[in-house]
Amino acid sequence: MDILLRYFDMLCLIPKEPNSISTLALLEKLENTGYQIDLRTVQRDLVKLSASHLFPICSTEGTRPLRWFWKSNADRFQFPMMSTDEALTFKLVEMFLNPLLPPAVQSHISDYFQIADKTLKTSPLATWIDKVRIIPSSLALLPAEIPKTIITVVYEALFKNRRFHATYQAINKPAKQYEVNPLGLVFRHNLIYLVATINDYTDIKQLALHRFLNAELSERDVFVPNEFNLDDYIAQGEFDYPIETETIELTLKINAFIRQLLSETPLSSNQTIVEGEQAQFLLNAKVKNTEQLRWWIRSFGDAIEVCQPLTLREEFVQQAQKLSQIYL
Repeated sequence: MDILLRYFDMLCLIPKEPNSISTLALLEKLENTGYQIDLRTVQRDLVKLSASHLFPICSTEGTRPLRWFWKSNADRFQFPMMSTDEALTFKLVEMFLNPLLPPAVQSHISDYFQIADKTLKTSPLATWIDKVRIIPSSLALLPAEIPKTIITVVYEALFKNRRFHATYQAINKPAKQYEVNPLGLVFRHNLIYLVATINDYTDIKQLALHRFLNAELSERDVFVPNEFNLDDYIAQGEFDYPIETETIELTLKINAFIRQLLSETPLSSNQTIVEGEQAQFLLNAKVKNTEQLRWWIRSFGDAIEVCQPLTLREEFVQQAQKLSQIYL
């Protein structure tokens, strides 16, 4: 039984080509999992497994040491077989979460996606993947194209905690070369943003991946600014593009439809809505003063009127005047 378990663990540790693993590296991994064996035993095991023709594993020719790999067209062996609920989970990961995974992980689990497809063919759970979808809350724009070479470098830099050199083309600005210190990725609408610092500065930047013109991995380690945390950075409203750090007391005049909508999904936990005049309602809430708030208000047109604060109302007055000059 011990030999059978060792064979199984060895097969799981061997990667699929073009990746490979040396006999010595395989021995070290087996020893790290508790096996007490020598290099000669591993060599004999590998020869037996490859000679059996049950497992399409191969070794390099003419190299020292030998390196072992599964053939690229080999089906991945799975013991025990994948259950239908596991298969459904993998399928949902493929549909919705695959872009969030590093390329190396995507390559590794692609075989599991194939096993999931085969497993679900005969399962009632197969219909579930036709019954769930995620749609954006705003106008669905086509995703920006990002060269695979850029994605590979950025993901590898994040995975290995390394910096990278790149040329970045900001909107309406000349392209510049930076040493980028990556801290995290944020997926927003159909865009991917790299949260990072550049060169030796410590202020946090948001760099859209599709605006990188080239990228090359550096040997320098990533520097994490004091107390930086990606969740905290997002919670502070940095991706809502704050105008100022202080919250504002917002008062809106809204119609019955917006009242129903915001009663179900409030702007904030302290939101209140009272009935006003002429079938209108007054909403009060303490919210962050951001560009995102302005975009949201504009999206409802004349269904929302800004009453307070007066500075925000004046902004919308000026915008309305400009719009009237365009459309009237």
